[in-house]
Amino acid sequence: MDKILIIGGNAAGLTAASRAKRIDPRLDVTVIERLPHISYSTCGLPYLLARLVSAESLISYTPETFRKERGIAVHTEVRVESVIPSRKRAHGVRVDTGEAVEFPFDRLLIATGVKPKPPAIPGIDLANVFTLLNLQDALRIQEALAAAQQVAIIGAGYVGLEVAECLRSLGKSVHLFERERQVLSSVDPDMAQIVEYELRRFGVHVSTGANVLALVGQDGRVNGIKSASGLGITPAELVLLDTGVEPNGDLAKEAGVRIGLNGGISVDPHMETNLPGIYAAGNCVETHCAIRRRPVLSYIGTVAAKQGRIAGENMAARRTTFLGAIGTTVLKVFDLNVARTGLTTREAAAEKMPVISARIESDDRASYYPPKRKVGVKLIAERATRRLIGAQIVGYGEAAKRIDVAATAITCGMPIEDFAQLDLAYSPPYSSLWDPLLIAAQALKRGGPL
Repeated sequence: MDKILIIGGNAAGLTAASRAKRIDPRLDVTVIERLPHISYSTCGLPYLLARLVSAESLISYTPETFRKERGIAVHTEVRVESVIPSRKRAHGVRVDTGEAVEFPFDRLLIATGVKPKPPAIPGIDLANVFTLLNLQDALRIQEALAAAQQVAIIGAGYVGLEVAECLRSLGKSVHLFERERQVLSSVDPDMAQIVEYELRRFGVHVSTGANVLALVGQDGRVNGIKSASGLGITPAELVLLDTGVEPNGDLAKEAGVRIGLNGGISVDPHMETNLPGIYAAGNCVETHCAIRRRPVLSYIGTVAAKQGRIAGENMAARRTTFLGAIGTTVLKVFDLNVARTGLTTREAAAEKMPVISARIESDDRASYYPPKRKVGVKLIAERATRRLIGAQIVGYGEAAKRIDVAATAITCGMPIEDFAQLDLAYSPPYSSLWDPLLIAAQALKRGGPL
């Protein structure tokens, strides 16, 4: 009976475990996780802070469920410290007792996720300074929030914006510091301005172009922020660092697994590393970008789950291929819907890819059907081929459905002329006669070369 060992107990790892066992029930599948919980929604953690959901509701399955219903052994609170490919052994310790443990394997999946990339500034080791990567982090933040009214968030990415909204819903004072000149660098500046307006509309203090110099504290606990763009100290009883993450590939690197140029584990289209029988999936790996046609870093849960499924199938002796990703995401910022896919104009410029773009604003439904809501659409196409390579949708109207349409078109390499003629559904409660996507496509056609 072949032994499958999986290091990492969330989206990629558990999807791989379940898929491999389903394909071949004879496999002996074991999952190791260093934290107490498995199979929970990382994307739901900000809403736990807002008390919209409970910790229990975020957990889909327990180790006991995997054992009883799927025949998969799951060991929590076990930290793997080394992998020896030549002996096909993984060595670790039990976090609670310090007991040394060993796990044999025939095939191994590394799904170790990411680790925080804190800023190199004084004071980040003070009490009440947090990152939000896992359920344990969220529970610690939730406890500290009970005695904190003034909160500072350093970094205005996805997590920072979601947490800002959730903490404002609790009545907290929130100050957002962002080093870049805009919030949410995954969209273009003209779209980010709308997001910043929404943050300010709901009372979030926003400082862009803000270089945080230090966190200051008293009696070992943070009580303020010192930034180059402000005078004096900004009060803060709790600080969240949303300054980025990086692939957690140390274990793989020490085992001789190749690390790619972007810092993630290098894998082939079957999610196998340079070491035969050793696979990797999820946020710790480099992901093939279907537009750039090269590996990039992607920290998206849906991508991790797809990679885990492909890895599980290949570990169970099927031969399937991961086709890549294009960075499709959607975000709620108070009443605003923010969605993006493909490349931004800045990302296209970094690839030396000349583009044309167009941005429009339109009602998301028939003008006579209440309540009509505004939505802004920006489309980006490669100038030479006229194929669609990027889309951004920001507004109070429907964005998730529309960004999925754009993602499909980009994945298929659709030129804007074809995109402008897509047969999209229409009914007054759902869209205008000309959907905003099609209006944007027509504008893009007019703006491009003849």
